[in-house]
Amino acid sequence: MIQSQRTRFLSTFSLWVGEASILPKRLLVQSLRNQEPPAEDTPEWCKCQVCRPMPDDQENMCCKSVTCITSYTAFTNICLDRDILEVCIKARCDIRANKLNFCMESFRKAGYWQFALWRYGKLGRGNRRVIPACAVRRIREHYPATDGRYMGFRAN
Repeated sequence: MIQSQRTRFLSTFSLWVGEASILPKRLLVQSLRNQEPPAEDTPEWCKCQVCRPMPDDQENMCCKSVTCITSYTAFTNICLDRDILEVCIKARCDIRANKLNFCMESFRKAGYWQFALWRYGKLGRGNRRVIPACAVRRIREHYPATDGRYMGFRAN
């Protein structure tokens, strides 16, 4: 029922806006499909309704968007896609002369690196940024720790 109402709305919206705006229409359709109903445990500081409280106060940060950044196709492609993250891990291991390791922790960390690069640009020692709790949550859901314990943000 709700899906058909959304489809009718989008069809009417498409006729009203015209053919020149095909990309915004695709983004609107995607965001309507990917949005979750707000959870009861959504913290006050969360605007996107996807964040959950983090153990450290400095990590309690939202993407500050009504349509959560984790619902974007770019987020899925850049931060969750296993093939992309595998290349990221290989490149990082090559630069640092480390041994390749494709465990869940490696994929999770690669997802964090990719997000930071995508949203903030080049970061590194002495130049760190907190990743929004919604992005951390999605990456952890996709690449969970077997023991459920996570490192969290480190300033240096």
